[in-house]
Amino acid sequence: MSVTAPEIAASDIVPLDRREEVLAAAAECFMRRGYEQTSMDDVAEALGATKGRVYHHFRSKPELFFQVYRRAMDILMQACEPVVAQGGSGEQRLHGMAKAHTLCMMETRTFQRTLTMGVDLYRFGETSPEHKAVLEELMGLRFVYEDLFRHTFEAGIADGTLAVPDPSLAMRTLLGALNWVTVWYSPRPGETRRHREQLAEEIVETVLGGYRARR
Repeated sequence: MSVTAPEIAASDIVPLDRREEVLAAAAECFMRRGYEQTSMDDVAEALGATKGRVYHHFRSKPELFFQVYRRAMDILMQACEPVVAQGGSGEQRLHGMAKAHTLCMMETRTFQRTLTMGVDLYRFGETSPEHKAVLEELMGLRFVYEDLFRHTFEAGIADGTLAVPDPSLAMRTLLGALNWVTVWYSPRPGETRRHREQLAEEIVETVLGGYRARR
């Protein structure tokens, strides 16, 4: 029996006050245009507002991007930490965490796409020392989140429900597969959350098969 992932929706985590509306518009722009090609004018246009409204909340594009990235990590942590707290075997927890993660990829995909951009910006971007320090902080948040999965793999090995030679490698391959959902997934007309939950379950069952211990 798998641990049930908590329900999560963008509206639950990203209340649309004025500042959050700017973040949501920026996330959409970053997803569609990429970091380098997105301007504050683009965000204002997507928001249907003046550039002054964007600058009222965020001083620069990097600051705006960093906040979108931070919000994406907050969404993931809020989704997965309750699953970890429910307990159960390593395999049960991993299933619930993977499903919660996949639902985040579908339901808040504009925010989640910034995570890959953040890694690329950290590794290859030409940034100021100040921005580099912020990126290092954001990478730290990512590592904390990844550790939830790595520790769960370790627990599954210990209790005999998971069989992987390297928990860190297993964590990276699992999240790599699930993160790709943001690339190919798009909502269908009339789609409900129940449809997304069913799809997430199918994705997780497909991906987790190679990690489970043979009984």
